Amino acid sequence: MYDVPQTSGPPQRKVGRPRRGTEGARTDALINVATRVFLRDGYGLASIDKVAGEAGVSTRTIYERFRNKADLLVAVIRRLVNRMATGVASVDLEGLEPREALMLIARTITDRARDPDSAALFRIVATEAHRFPELAAQMRENDKRCVDAALAAYLRREINRGTLALADPDKAAALFLQMVFSELHERWLFDTEQALAQLDLSSHLHDVVDLFLMGAAPRP
Repeated sequence: MYDVPQTSGPPQRKVGRPRRGTEGARTDALINVATRVFLRDGYGLASIDKVAGEAGVSTRTIYERFRNKADLLVAVIRRLVNRMATGVASVDLEGLEPREALMLIARTITDRARDPDSAALFRIVATEAHRFPELAAQMRENDKRCVDAALAAYLRREINRGTLALADPDKAAALFLQMVFSELHERWLFDTEQALAQLDLSSHLHDVVDLFLMGAAPRP
């Protein structure tokens, strides 16, 4: 339950049980604050007490939703990955030729990935991977379900149209995304947030699309 500060002045209405239907919004608000704390302090210095203090709630409120700090970090990472994956999966590829579609997907991915929050959270996961071996697997499974599947579905449509020749569209989608991310992974680890935000990946993305299409073009 949210803590209510004691103030002087007219009597205030007591806060009872939270209204039904607000649980999701309150949990989302907690994850927002937890994201800010993890990004600012890192996993090691972040704490449930800090999150509770900045959210204006009791630690009990957080423990009712999350078992511990690690569980809270998993929720933060999962939401970020879901948002990125959902954004890519919602890209409208209908009617686009392969080069246009692949460039649109690649730009959508890199634009979201260059966000400072995405970069900072990637660094946290990379640093704490030994603590959360299951988290990387969850992130990859989420990507595969949302991003890879959307791209693979597009590739299948183009194979049926005869514009692409691929034996395994699922594997081709995974390989394309790995090429797109190859530059980002290194930048995530070593670049500053400012340098990452200003990074121009146009040349890299054009090379990736060109290379992919060279291998996927129908042979005479």
